[in-house]
Amino acid sequence: MAAFHMVLCRDVPDSGPLRKAVLAEHRRYVDERAELIRFSGPLVADDGVTRCGQLFVLEVAARQDAEEFVAADPFTRAGVFATVEIDAVLPVFSEGARG
Repeated sequence: MAAFHMVLCRDVPDSGPLRKAVLAEHRRYVDERAELIRFSGPLVADDGVTRCGQLFVLEVAARQDAEEFVAADPFTRAGVFATVEIDAVLPVFSEGARG
């Protein structure tokens, strides 16, 4: 049975140029795994522009699958992420309604 996992990645400070250098590869990677991704997007600083991390909500069978997903991400392999947190999520409210 699949479960939701939140993957919260924080970038290494001042890694913007590195992030930009591997962005196309990262996008190809996530596009190829779109069936696992329920929500994803970059974290941005208070200026609304500067990228500072990444958030994924994955629907995978187990935490290990989420770990493997993020470990193979080009951002991870290139050293963009300083920290990665993975937590299971029990969805009780979605798309404007309690489930």
